[in-house]
Amino acid sequence: MTPISARSLGSLSTPAQLIPPRGYRVLAWLGLIANGLTIPLGLALILMDPTWRITHIALGAGAVLPCAAVGIVACVALLQWRHWGQVVAIVALSISLAISLPYGIVRLVLIPADRPLVAVLAALLWSLNVAVLVFWCRPTVRRYLR
Repeated sequence: MTPISARSLGSLSTPAQLIPPRGYRVLAWLGLIANGLTIPLGLALILMDPTWRITHIALGAGAVLPCAAVGIVACVALLQWRHWGQVVAIVALSISLAISLPYGIVRLVLIPADRPLVAVLAALLWSLNVAVLVFWCRPTVRRYLR
C-alpha cells in the first residue's frame, strides 16, 4: 500500500488525512508546555534574584510575557492544523531569540560569579531556539498545513 500524499489526494486533501512531518506534534506540545511554564518561571526568577529584580520585571512585562502569549497561540494553532500557526510560531521564536541573545550577553559580562553556568545555559538555549526556528521554517511544514 502506498502512503497518502497531498498530490494524490488533490484538492480534497485535509490535514487530518496527511501524515504530519516528523516531530511536528511533539514540538507543538513541547512549545505549548514551555510557553505555559515561562510565565511562572519568570515570576520565580523575579522573586529569587534581588540583584536584577527591576531588570527582570521590565524584561518580563515588556518582552517575555508577550512572547510567551504569542507562543501559546502559535502552539494551539499548530495543534489545530492552522496554516497561520507556522507564521506565528516563527514570530514567537524570533522574538524569543531577540530577547535571549542580548540578555545572555549582558548577564555574562556583568555578573562574573555564575559565568560558566550562564554561558552553558545561554548557548544551549540559543542553539535549541535556532534549531526549532529552522524546523518551523521548513517548506515541509507549510505543505502539510495547506
